[in-house]
Amino acid sequence: GCSVTNGKGKGVVCETGMSTRIGRIAQLIAGEDGGKGKKKCGCLPDTSGNATPLQQNLEKLGGKIGVIAIVVCIIIFIIGVLLDRTDPANPGSPAWLYM
Repeated sequence: GCSVTNGKGKGVVCETGMSTRIGRIAQLIAGEDGGKGKKKCGCLPDTSGNATPLQQNLEKLGGKIGVIAIVVCIIIFIIGVLLDRTDPANPGSPAWLYM
């Protein structure tokens, strides 16, 4: 993948087609069977076995963000209960119910 918009130059072709980096990414996405793999959930193809490194890293990042979000929610809940935050509209209700 190279774009040239103007000028003169010479190029040396080292690899073409599926031997290039873009071709290798296409092979990873399509899989060895040409993209006709197992189905996940009956309708979506299961691509977890042939995910690119970027997809694998994004999957890990998403998991970490999810865990951090849950931990933050738990911490906020605990702080709210410890500070005895009650519902202004119903002051008699327990703090954990309002949180």
